[in-house]
Formats: sequence, C-alpha cells, structure tokens
Amino acid sequence: MSEQRRPNEFLTGANAIYTEVFPNQDFAASGYAFWLKSPDAHGFDVKSFDDKYVYDRSTELNWTDNTSFKRFVHDLPLSPRCVLSGMPAPAVRVSATAFTFYAHCAAYQTSQLGTSVNTLDAPILMDTGGNVGKLSTRLLHYRYNCDANYQNCHSEEQFFLGDGYGLWQWRLYTSGQLAQTSMINHLQSGTATGTLPCVDSYQ
Repeated sequence: MSEQRRPNEFLTGANAIYTEVFPNQDFAASGYAFWLKSPDAHGFDVKSFDDKYVYDRSTELNWTDNTSFKRFVHDLPLSPRCVLSGMPAPAVRVSATAFTFYAHCAAYQTSQLGTSVNTLDAPILMDTGGNVGKLSTRLLHYRYNCDANYQNCHSEEQFFLGDGYGLWQWRLYTSGQLAQTSMINHLQSGTATGTLPCVDSYQ
C-alpha cells in the first residue's frame, strides 16, 4: 500500500492486510515490509528489498502465536526490484530455499523447499470486486517445490498486487489445482494495534 494510504488505511476480506514499511517511505534504497494479517499481528508476511530484488523473508507458522514462524536462511528473491513500465519481469530461479522453523522466537529445525521459479506479469486492469473497484494489477507467481531443473513445481502461490493498494487477492495451487483463495478487497480506515515480537522474524 502506498505511503499516503498505509498510515490510516488497510485492506480486509478473508483476512486483513495492514502494510508497514521500514523505513517508512516509498522507494527507499533498502529495507523490509510487514503484511500484518490481523490487527494484533497474528498472521504475517515479511518481505525485504534492496536495489536488486524484492525478497520473501518470513511468514507465520500459525495464526494464534506470532512468536512462531518460518524464515528463509537467505531471503528468497521473488522479483527484480525494477521492471520496465508495462512489461513483465524476467523469471527468477532460486536453488537456495532452506528455511528455519521458530517457536517462542527461537530456531529449532531447518527444512528445504526444493527449487523455486518466480515471475511477475505485466500489469493489467482488473476488477477487485471490492470497494476499490478496478486496479492496475501485477500478478506475482511464486512457484516452489520444483525439481532440480526448475520444472514440475508442486506448489504455486499467486499474489495480486494492485498499484497503490498492494495485495488484494491470494491463491494457492497444489499440483496445478486451486487449493485455496483469499479475497482482501475492501478498503477500511484503521491501524494495527500489535506488531511482531521476534526480531529474528523481520531483521
């Protein structure tokens, strides 16, 4: 969500998305961002960014305890930071996908996702079906559990990213079949009351 909107507005639907960016400015050289999925910060994603890529850093392990989470050993690149206007981004192939489980803010186990292949589509005008109407939207395809040749990906998450508003729809595909979808397409006024308690989940 844009710097203008995110201090006092959020998107809601199947769950909420409160956007917080550190440093709190659009187009900072580097930093990280929270997608808090409830006002008390239970359920979250953390993304990071630098001059090269936008990365996936961590996500909740369950929705009732934000001291439990999964974090990549090395931030996983999702998309180039800069993409030509109106054009798709080149595919990002990632072999290093190890991640660590945390409970009570402490690491206890490491696992692997297989390889990952991520693409960002060119923007198109899409109807959100909510009170923000139609938005110029880029669709991020985050594919993982792929084989050594970056093929036959078992899992794909799709993030519908609206210009100025952020994530308004999410889908999960398993073995090519739609397994779950969440609409987050209603703009409301408000701010999150909680934040992430574990430094290792975001820094």
